[in-house]
Amino acid sequence: MTRRPLLVPVAVAAVAVYIAGDVLSALLYDGYSYTDQAISELSAFGSPVRPLMVTVIAIHNVLLLAFGIGVLRVSRSRSVWWIGALQIAEFVLVGIATHTFWAMSSRGRAPGFNDTMHIALSGVFSLLVVTMMIFSAVAFPGWFRRYALATTVVVVGFGIASSLAMRGLERNDTPCAGGFERINAYAYFAWLVVLAVMVTRRASGIRDGRFE
Repeated sequence: MTRRPLLVPVAVAAVAVYIAGDVLSALLYDGYSYTDQAISELSAFGSPVRPLMVTVIAIHNVLLLAFGIGVLRVSRSRSVWWIGALQIAEFVLVGIATHTFWAMSSRGRAPGFNDTMHIALSGVFSLLVVTMMIFSAVAFPGWFRRYALATTVVVVGFGIASSLAMRGLERNDTPCAGGFERINAYAYFAWLVVLAVMVTRRASGIRDGRFE
């Protein structure tokens, strides 16, 4: 990374790869419901599109690792530094393992320890995301603070809604679980791109259209 970081292209690439993989995998998975089934079911053990989605998630996470390293290198405040550190921690702790070693089981399969670990790691991921959003609200006052806090509410709210909807997994009855989860995920992605813009502007010495 240079002093004028490429955070925005990296963030956009990470988001684009994931969304493209999500949409394509859902289309290739015969019988899969985009609105009623979780994203994790695309990479689940037994999923016919598991190799594709695991590859997509791996690329996505490597890009997020690069993003985190870039944020660390250009951070001008402790709050921004923590965002970069937590992004790297997300990669190390849960980024790859959640959908590889500890992927969930497909519907119709007996749940195992992998499902327990998948739920636990997903919870850690959610906690890290919410913490990063709070740090971003601290780091950037004004409109972005309001945006980050509003996004946090959306992510938490739809995350809970998705978890509640997934309680009917063993009965194959999870209405709107996929829709709720995708609102949660895509809100996080939007925040990530806007955050990249804010960090880049600060690193470039620009504030509200003026150089600092």
